[in-house]
Amino acid sequence: MMYNGYQQYQRSNVTSAPPETLVVLLYSELLCCLTSAREACRRNDVTTKNKNTIKAIRILTELMISLNMEEGQEVALNLSLLYEYIAKRLLQAGRDMATGPYDEAIKLLSPLKEAWEAIASQKVAEHAALGMASVTA
Repeated sequence: MMYNGYQQYQRSNVTSAPPETLVVLLYSELLCCLTSAREACRRNDVTTKNKNTIKAIRILTELMISLNMEEGQEVALNLSLLYEYIAKRLLQAGRDMATGPYDEAIKLLSPLKEAWEAIASQKVAEHAALGMASVTA
């Protein structure tokens, strides 16, 4: 498969990104899909709604299988249950044109994205501090 320069750059960014950044990227895309699906419902655009709903469920599945149940224990279990609940709600939403399940999913996932953004920023700051410490040492 041939990639243009931008696609190669994006692929490189993803493959070399720290795990926290990848989680933020997944949440960002997930929220984008949910918003697009909700707007498609409002326009009665079944094709776009279904496409974005399916993509959102795939991202939720990816988030679910990436959980480390041994290290994360209760937090990982609760996230898994939340992702499963949201996926079920989205499947229900797939059967009709109701925006409620999308609104609920966005409301539940937005704070998690913000938390992961804070974690990723903290990791970047820690890396920068370590880099500065090695330069001044």
